[in-house]
Amino acid sequence: MITQRQTAPKASDDEARYLAASEIVALAQRRGSRELWVNDVGSVTWAEFGIVVEAARHECAGHRIKPGSVVEVVAEERLSFLAWVFAAAAAGAVVAPLRRADAATSPLRNFVFVDWRVSDGRLQPVRAGTTTPASERLLGLLRTRRHPGLILATGGTTGTPKLLLHDLSLLLSNVRVRDTNMRRILPLMRFDHIGGLDMAWRALGAAHVLVAPPPEITPALVAATIQRHRVNVLPATPSFLNLLLLSEAHKTNDLSTLAVVPYGAEPMPAALLKRLRIAFPNVEFVQRFGTSETGALPVRESPTGLFLDRERKDFSWKVVEGELWIKSPSRALGYLSGDPGGFDTAGWFKTGDQADVHPDGSVQIQGRRSELINVGGEKVLPEEVESALTGHPMVGDCRVGPSTNAVLGQVVAAEVVWLGPEQDALEVKRILVEFAWGLLARHKLPTVVRLVKSIDWTSTLKKSRRVPL
Repeated sequence: MITQRQTAPKASDDEARYLAASEIVALAQRRGSRELWVNDVGSVTWAEFGIVVEAARHECAGHRIKPGSVVEVVAEERLSFLAWVFAAAAAGAVVAPLRRADAATSPLRNFVFVDWRVSDGRLQPVRAGTTTPASERLLGLLRTRRHPGLILATGGTTGTPKLLLHDLSLLLSNVRVRDTNMRRILPLMRFDHIGGLDMAWRALGAAHVLVAPPPEITPALVAATIQRHRVNVLPATPSFLNLLLLSEAHKTNDLSTLAVVPYGAEPMPAALLKRLRIAFPNVEFVQRFGTSETGALPVRESPTGLFLDRERKDFSWKVVEGELWIKSPSRALGYLSGDPGGFDTAGWFKTGDQADVHPDGSVQIQGRRSELINVGGEKVLPEEVESALTGHPMVGDCRVGPSTNAVLGQVVAAEVVWLGPEQDALEVKRILVEFAWGLLARHKLPTVVRLVKSIDWTSTLKKSRRVPL
């Protein structure tokens, strides 16, 4: 069964302007002395940022970087990284952000020939690597368009990350340029990830101020940074927000300047959202949703879950046999490995998300199909069980996954951070099953419970799904 909705194109706005890599210097000159970046040492204005970008552009020109050239950019120093992204993109290059720790093991050069590398603010020749028929085809599309590109790794929450090629012009074409009332934004997610980059670009487009994150992302250091720099916006994952609550760092630091917390990258349990709103009564919590392959998607939150919003130009969706498919102008060109993954030739991306279509035509995103637990033929979404269990006041956090069973194939297992009086795992299991009995069908109740001190999370601040239960 296929259920589909598509938006009608919106009326054009003659005054609408969108972010373009080639125009960032002119934009910086226009904004002049407005702050763009703040850290513990001082601040950087837009004009100063423009000078850095212009110097990087001059270096690219001096080395005769051509459209389609691949440039690795080590993404440790975030503002310098952004400057080089815009400079290389203005030359038409394909930018590949890397973390210094990952540079030696990155599979990038197994799929593309790397021409240049930016490290410690300097452009150095590399000229190493190989190409595959798939990467040549995708890079050829960019060269034909004469558009800059962006190579990103998928999140890798449940497995090995894949390398994606994006048309950077299309990604930036969704970022509106407008001067707003400045807010201070603390970016926790790194700029080598689509979530971190999307947040940074939208902040730049709206002339907000970016606050340098602490060297280590911990609740204590983040809370101290919010207090010290009077941060207004904290984009975060539910996993990190839960850690912030458990640490009680919000009680020992003044976080009263926080006004908005956009959250996403993983499901938000209803019980956790309720706790957050109690702890931060003056903060607006805003749902965000997107994928590495499609970029940010229009969604709306409701008390019953996460729903797609159809109010965006050129955005389409359909549900095919329970799976959400998306057609978006910012869809990636494909995987450099040649793996078709969820891409099809008609422009659709099969997200791998389980989705339900409601009688009113709205579509609710349930969770990842790859994470479904098969209990004797009955399918269980881990997120549904986690949401129910975190409703217990003594559950600080939990992670649900499959455990092998000789009779049923799989049963539901849960790792639980237990905040109550010391109990063994069997007693905690009894308490939780009794609590969730009226909330979950019998086959969804945890059969195995393990007590842990904390839940593993990934470099993108999400709950890890790679460790078997």
